[in-house]
Amino acid sequence: MAEEAEEAVAEAPAKAAPAPKAAAKTVPAKAEPAPAEAAEADTSSDYDWRGKLAGEDKKFRKELDRFTDEGSFANAYKEVRSKATDPRRVYIPGDDATDEDRAAYAKARGIPETPDKYEIKTKPPQGYEPNETDKERLTDITAFLHSKGGVYADPAVINAAHELYYREAETAVAYAIATAARQAELTNEALGKLWPGPEKARNIGFAKAAAANYFGKEWADVANMQFADGSMLGDNVQFIKAMARIGRETMEDPIFLEAGRNGADASKSIQSELEGLLALRATNRSKYNSSETQKRLAELYDAKQRHEDRSASQ
Repeated sequence: MAEEAEEAVAEAPAKAAPAPKAAAKTVPAKAEPAPAEAAEADTSSDYDWRGKLAGEDKKFRKELDRFTDEGSFANAYKEVRSKATDPRRVYIPGDDATDEDRAAYAKARGIPETPDKYEIKTKPPQGYEPNETDKERLTDITAFLHSKGGVYADPAVINAAHELYYREAETAVAYAIATAARQAELTNEALGKLWPGPEKARNIGFAKAAAANYFGKEWADVANMQFADGSMLGDNVQFIKAMARIGRETMEDPIFLEAGRNGADASKSIQSELEGLLALRATNRSKYNSSETQKRLAELYDAKQRHEDRSASQ
């Protein structure tokens, strides 16, 4: 019995030892919520600072894309603000500016009250002598710009306008000189074909003599009169032909030549003198019958007849 009892005890499973107690859990303290400002101040690379500044303004948002970061935007802002507050900067009045704004701008820029008070520092090119037309034109330009006001009336703009005018005038003069020289060559060639050989020199001599007789001291000025293309009257083929014809008709007739002096109409001059002498028959018969008057009447009648004969033969 004792043995059976021992076997039973040996075969029975050993009673499991009680499990050790689990360690108590440590509960962390509840974190306090961060302030709202701290939650918004995200410094991560995903922070949209452009959107924060622009808000709903899409146009401003697009402009901000030009800046790489907040620092570049801040520098640009500082530069713009520095320029805007520079005391040397002047507000340019627009169409809606007040009289006070305009007066302040004019004072700051040295714009005179009237256009004739400008200090014109621009000088004409060397060798260029402004004529009355140039002076009138420049006066008109100055008055126009002054009337526009604002930047147009600025003394620097006025002087620049004068400089531009002189440049254009100088170019026009150079072009006219070149054109006149070329036209003189063409006229010389044309007259050579019209009057071959010694005839050209002879007819040109007639033309010059007639022109000098009819125009007198003003002939040089008349010869230098320019057409729109820059050519001169003295180099015009048709004019030279006309003067040559007149010269041929009058150079051998001193009475007719004298009657046409200084541009007068020779035929009318002779007729007027004839009528004056013939009127002496009623006013002063003795003078009319004098040898001097009768001689002069004969000269005038002969000159008139020769001119009529030449005209009829042409």
